[in-house]
Amino acid sequence: MPPSELGEDIRVEREAIGRVLGGDREAYTLLVERYQGALFRYLFRMTGQHSEAEDLAQEAFLRAYLSLASYSPEYRFSTWLFRIATNLALNRLKAERRVISLEALRESPESRAVEIADPGTDLRPEVQTEKAELSRLVQDCLQMLPPAYRVVVTLRHIADLSYSEIAESVGLPVNTVRSRLHRGRERLGECLEQRLPREECG
Repeated sequence: MPPSELGEDIRVEREAIGRVLGGDREAYTLLVERYQGALFRYLFRMTGQHSEAEDLAQEAFLRAYLSLASYSPEYRFSTWLFRIATNLALNRLKAERRVISLEALRESPESRAVEIADPGTDLRPEVQTEKAELSRLVQDCLQMLPPAYRVVVTLRHIADLSYSEIAESVGLPVNTVRSRLHRGRERLGECLEQRLPREECG
């Protein structure tokens, strides 16, 4: 997004927040509409459950609304919102093991773990069987990641946050985010190399 558009985006957000704090509850709808899609996708990749992602997104928006007076305008509303959502998701993941779908990671040259081909729309039974098995392996490997690594990998590849935005969302220095993201990708790649046939790992 060009700097001019980003500045306008932040201005609109701050105006909406000001109106909400001034008693205009309807102004919060603008913020919900702006981020509900991205927030749901992120929480779905974190939990692997459609209904749970919806519940967590709703709870995140509610908590953000109730805590809006403590929001610091030095941050983008989205990074603050994702921080709330991340805490909710981590608490839920600690309570119960969840599965993440294969699409939780998109293709990227930065990690072997996200270079594995997805059979896509090929409906041949043997291809679908292979896809299901690959998905299960990726899910298992993602579940084996420590939460600290899993969060930054998902925020980067699903929520598409920058390093600085991830740092703000999880309350860590940017260098720590980079380090955890690098290590998280390495662990995913190592896990998949051990479990996949050598020709699939490349």
